[in-house]
Amino acid sequence: MWWNRRGREEKEKVIAYLRSKMFPWCFIFEDVAEDAVEHFVPYAIQMCEAKGIEKGAIGVDAVKAVITHEVREAVNDYLFDPGDKEMKRMHGKFVAEYPFAFSQSLAYVILYRLGLKLEEVVDVKAICDLLGRDVKDVRRRESFIHGIIARDGNKAMKMFASSILDKKVITAGGDCIGSVKDIIFAEGTGELEELVVNHKRGTYLGETRISMDDVRLNMYSKNIVLKSSSYHNP
Repeated sequence: MWWNRRGREEKEKVIAYLRSKMFPWCFIFEDVAEDAVEHFVPYAIQMCEAKGIEKGAIGVDAVKAVITHEVREAVNDYLFDPGDKEMKRMHGKFVAEYPFAFSQSLAYVILYRLGLKLEEVVDVKAICDLLGRDVKDVRRRESFIHGIIARDGNKAMKMFASSILDKKVITAGGDCIGSVKDIIFAEGTGELEELVVNHKRGTYLGETRISMDDVRLNMYSKNIVLKSSSYHNP
């Protein structure tokens, strides 16, 4: 069927970009529709909020490495199960644009929260020349995303905590161990500190707490992925 062929072609493109010497900029500089970017910017804001990416948290010298790492994780999340029904329900017509639109949104949100512009981190003109992109278009896109952040940033952060309640908690291998029952904030700072996980029936565990340092967010599925098993009974 033509849609299966299209899906394979899209996945092959994503894999090719992932292996490119121009990674992650080939994703970030991709020409994607504005409405797709507008859809994914709130997800990028939520991820940065959860990871504590804000001004002063990351040195300028480390920004490129952080962007590269975060984009790689996002793309791998997509490739893990690009056709998942829940993802199609969540992202609708934008689901196939996730590797590009979310990567672009994420990079600019990271920079915005660090008080930086793209041209302070990378040679935009040189990359545009290599990728066949117009520098003016890239600058316009950065301004466009800044406008979305300024308009929707607070709303996206308020939605973040409630959006992860009841979401699945899965291992790095993809096995579901339970779901998020509650969230715990640090006294004084108000930062998200721990998740209370309600384990699946049939296990010897009831509820456990997991530090936010031991998990990462899959913004494609909104599931919580364990990085380690260091959690304890509440």
